[in-house]
Amino acid sequence: MSEHDIDDEPRAADDEEALPERDRPDPRKRPPDPAGTQPKWDPDSLLPKQTPRAAAGHLWATEAAEGETATALSAVAEAPAPVAAPPAAAAPDDDEPRYSRYSARFQFLLGALLAVGAAAIALLVAVVAGGQDDTKIIVKAGPPWSEWRPTATGGVDAAEQIAEHVGTKYKLPNGKQLVLVTGGALEFEQVPVTIAIQQPAAKGGSVDLLDDGAGVMYRLDGIGTSDGHIPGKASPSRGLLVRREALELALYSFRYLGVSETVVLFPPTVAEGKSAATGKLTQAKTAPTALLFRRDQADVQTALARPLKSTLAKETPSVGGISRSADARTVSAITSDKLYTYKLQQANTDLRLFLVLNPVRFR
Repeated sequence: MSEHDIDDEPRAADDEEALPERDRPDPRKRPPDPAGTQPKWDPDSLLPKQTPRAAAGHLWATEAAEGETATALSAVAEAPAPVAAPPAAAAPDDDEPRYSRYSARFQFLLGALLAVGAAAIALLVAVVAGGQDDTKIIVKAGPPWSEWRPTATGGVDAAEQIAEHVGTKYKLPNGKQLVLVTGGALEFEQVPVTIAIQQPAAKGGSVDLLDDGAGVMYRLDGIGTSDGHIPGKASPSRGLLVRREALELALYSFRYLGVSETVVLFPPTVAEGKSAATGKLTQAKTAPTALLFRRDQADVQTALARPLKSTLAKETPSVGGISRSADARTVSAITSDKLYTYKLQQANTDLRLFLVLNPVRFR
């Protein structure tokens, strides 16, 4: 059998696989066929362009590299184990927050301030919400000193309003007004008046002048009599009621007029008696009297420091009921050392009057 005859003979699949690799035909030289046996990629193009650096146990390490790596590994294995160094203290990190020993106190104070601020805001909101107008803050003050007050801001007009308000509250047993009250500046017929207090001899007998000009004067006159005395029979109860009226005039004046003295002139008093010769009833006028109140007196200051109803009862007592009134003792205590007899005296050198007062003590 010739060589050509051998090549031309068909070979079994086992025989073809048994052929050496060098005798196999290059698949890239195969003609295109429908079966698609020719590869689309060049196998050489799939290999790396450069051989990687030598590394033991890595792919594509050369023999020289593998030898060097083995020598290095054996040297490391034969070297003595290094002694472990003690752990060094960790360096402080600049970014790590630092705390002072006073941090807790400052945090407590900060929390307290924030709580106070929150409470103040809540209170402000409550006050604003409670008002009738959302744009206004309504602050409620304490109780007023009195239920009534003059509408005038001061001066003679306010004094006249006080005189009218107080005068209409006090009545006689028959229901008529006790006295007519007029109020104004400390003057007579537009002539200024200076108060001169004549001290008794037991106190030195000196004369004290009150000439600061910041005073008010009220006059009490009985109605229906020729000389201005109060109709009817005088009595201690009626006298105490008149003193109560004078005290109320003074307290209103100090509170709303800003004066330093208040003078209340009483109506004349008629003393009844019996003639020893004839046995008939007689009447004699007594010296006119007045009450002088001064703002700097301790009992007056006490009465002004509290509401009027704490000093004088809300209901004005009658002549018969004044002794049973809850304020009877207070009225008697405040007015007992402020009663004077008075007279007017013309000054010799200038156009003014002196209201000369002489102290009177109650028995």
